[in-house]
Amino acid sequence: MKSLSTIILSIILIMIVSSCKKMFEDEELSMERVDYTGTELRTDGYYYYRYQYYDSKEDCLYDNFCQWILYRNGVWLYGGTWGYSRMEEVEKKFEDGSFYDLCKDDKLSWGVFQISDSVIEFEGWDSGEYLSRPTVKQYAKIVNDTTFCMCSKRPQKGENVKLGDDFHFKQFSPKPDSTNSFIK
Repeated sequence: MKSLSTIILSIILIMIVSSCKKMFEDEELSMERVDYTGTELRTDGYYYYRYQYYDSKEDCLYDNFCQWILYRNGVWLYGGTWGYSRMEEVEKKFEDGSFYDLCKDDKLSWGVFQISDSVIEFEGWDSGEYLSRPTVKQYAKIVNDTTFCMCSKRPQKGENVKLGDDFHFKQFSPKPDSTNSFIK
């Protein structure tokens, strides 16, 4: 009877351990990195959108902005918000390399993009449950070569979320390096 209990317990442990593997593995991107050779959008700078947020602790409304950098090799870098209220602060970080140092080892900052007609499809990683990171796709409509409107965001497992953020282009050099260990 003890050997049967040991066998059953061993089988249960094997099943638990094998199912836990998925809890710790990040999802793979479904899109491949493809060089961007088009002219629909400029890539000699970065895109940004401004927004405001309310800090209830400070009882204050803050201006902030988010920046995305598109590269000719099909990689995009989500610069996040990092709490900067002036673009000049981020540009200084671009120039001195500290922005890249913040992002280079952060998987959530990287992804790939492809353009078809006037639609951009982005795919990157999102923060997830447990220790794994699911992928997320985002779609934008190109308005002109310096503006796109982020239309929607779709987590790998979830409902489509409508967005309406207008990203505007700012020419800038040097951009942070696109080299990272997450996208081949």
